Amino acid sequence: MYKKLLLVVLSVIALQSAKAQTEKGNQSIGLSFSVDTKSSNTSYYNSVSGTYNTNAKGKQTSFSVAPSYSYFIADKLDIGTSLSYGQSTTKYDPALSTATKSTSKGFSGNIFLRKYFLYNDKIGIRTGPYFSYENVKQTSDYTDPINNSNSTIDYYGGGLNLDFVYYPAKNIGLAARLADLSYAHQKSKGYVQGSSNDFNLSLVNSLSLSIYYVFGK
Repeated sequence: MYKKLLLVVLSVIALQSAKAQTEKGNQSIGLSFSVDTKSSNTSYYNSVSGTYNTNAKGKQTSFSVAPSYSYFIADKLDIGTSLSYGQSTTKYDPALSTATKSTSKGFSGNIFLRKYFLYNDKIGIRTGPYFSYENVKQTSDYTDPINNSNSTIDYYGGGLNLDFVYYPAKNIGLAARLADLSYAHQKSKGYVQGSSNDFNLSLVNSLSLSIYYVFGK
C-alpha cells in the first residue's frame, strides 16, 4: 500500500515538473550545433564545343553553433531569437578541377515562434515559423592564384521547422532537427553578382542538436 502511494506521489511530482518547463512565463536559454558532410560530382556544359567538361569532385564539411533565448507566452508556446555562426568548406580533387577549395563563413540571426505537442509533458515535437537574415563571406581558391575570388552574399528568408524534443530533467531540454521547409532570397556582391530565390525541404540530412536550460516559475 505504501509503495503504491509512493509511486503515485512520485508520478505526480514528475508530471508537474515536466509541465512546468513549458508553462506560460517560463524562459529558456540554449545552445544548438550542427555538423554535415557531403560529396559532390559536378560537370559543366561547354556551349561552344557542345561537350561536358571533366567532372569536378568535391567533399564539403559544414558546421554551425547558435546560442538562443525564448520566452513562453502561453502554455506550450514560446517565442524567441537566436544568433549563429557557420562555416562550410569544400575541397576539390586538383586532378579534375582548377578549383582547389571553396570556403563560406557567416553570421545569421533568427526570430521564431514554436508550438509544443508533448506526451506526458516530457517527449514529443515542436514546430513553428521562423524568419532569418544571414551574411556570408565566400572565397574560392584555384591552382592559379590569379583566379582566386571573393564574394559577399546576403540571405533574407524564413520557413517552418520541425524538431523532436525531450525533457530528461526538471530544468533540462534536448532537441533534434527532423525537417526544415525554407525560402530564401539572396543578393550577391563581388566576383559573383546578382540575386536569386531558393525553396528547400530538408529531412534529417545532417546532425543538428540542441540543449536548453529552463528557468522561471
